[in-house]
Amino acid sequence: MPPQRAAWASVLARLVKGVLYVILVLFLVVLVIEIAMESIVLLQLPVHLLIGWMFYLVRVVPQTEMNVELLLCSLGALVLGMIGLQWLMSRLRAPLCWPWRWTLTWCGMLVVMFSTSIAAVGIVHQTGWLFRLPGWIEMAGVGPHMKAMNNARQVVIAARQYASAHDGKFPEVCAEMMPEIVSDSRIFWATVDRGMPLEPLVYAGAGLRDTDYGDLPLVWSSRPSSNGWRVIARLDGSAEVVREEKFQEMLASRREFFARREAAAQIPR
Repeated sequence: MPPQRAAWASVLARLVKGVLYVILVLFLVVLVIEIAMESIVLLQLPVHLLIGWMFYLVRVVPQTEMNVELLLCSLGALVLGMIGLQWLMSRLRAPLCWPWRWTLTWCGMLVVMFSTSIAAVGIVHQTGWLFRLPGWIEMAGVGPHMKAMNNARQVVIAARQYASAHDGKFPEVCAEMMPEIVSDSRIFWATVDRGMPLEPLVYAGAGLRDTDYGDLPLVWSSRPSSNGWRVIARLDGSAEVVREEKFQEMLASRREFFARREAAAQIPR
């Protein structure tokens, strides 16, 4: 085998070996996480990354319409690029020292690199989509808490939008935000336990303004979860899951805030 061909074969073998190593490491990592989390949902990740593209082609290719004009323009640009590369390299080196097969090789590598970059973007997009699957989010009992936090945060955002249009005053009840700001009343409902019916979130914006302390609780779940966690959202828009004991402390701080405000209002000026 000629030295140049042997060198290319060696590079190709290393590339294939590296891809196989990456796939193997990815599969092992996901397998370890699967064993730790005991969730079958995680097995979707390696399956979709390894063979998901086949199903994608089967689904998308029949619906694809070929743009002949764009295809001819692309082929023309590729041919012109190959001719330009051959002309340039022939001027830089002796014409016989730069055969056409080298030009074809470099152009082929360019096309493969371009296709690989598109495939990498698709893999990242597909992986992000997998992490947004309901089954993935809800594993280990995290799903209900995350959904409740998201709803509570949306209620706070809507309340702040209302306050910005009403001199900084928060609405007294959730109904004041509908339908101008909130068109879907489902954000006012959530559950903190999987399989349990939805319950209304507690909204306590009466008497508050958007200039008050940002760490005051504004929205929270109506009851703690079965394992003692409560979802809360503050005036600044942050949301988290806290233990019931900490939540009671936050309510005590909220009562102290209103007591200080009432006492300050009664002081004669």
